[in-house]
Amino acid sequence: MFFIIGLTSGTMELGLRNCGRFPCCCIRGSSALVTCVYKQFTFFFLPLFRFGKRYFVSCPSCGAVYEINREEGRRIERDPSAEIDPNLIFRVSGHAARFCPNCGTQVNPESRYCPYCGVKL
Repeated sequence: MFFIIGLTSGTMELGLRNCGRFPCCCIRGSSALVTCVYKQFTFFFLPLFRFGKRYFVSCPSCGAVYEINREEGRRIERDPSAEIDPNLIFRVSGHAARFCPNCGTQVNPESRYCPYCGVKL
């Protein structure tokens, strides 16, 4: 008799949520996509349970990625209208990308104007 068991990874989008303030750009009241990353135990290719959940949100202006505190992430997952508490997020290591709010093109973080459309950043 053979048993097929395994561990897989997955992601789940929790939707757009308001954040009081993003520390990188000091944007207030902006909506950002919250994502949950997890691992799951499978038996005969059927998922049995999930574990190791981590929650992430990225700044809509500069693209900086933040991890959300586990308890705060669970609260956001349960309540679709919940607002993210900016004191319970911390920046994940790595460089933040910056995007033009007008044309969406990635620009240099030190730029004051978009080199493609000329909009002030």
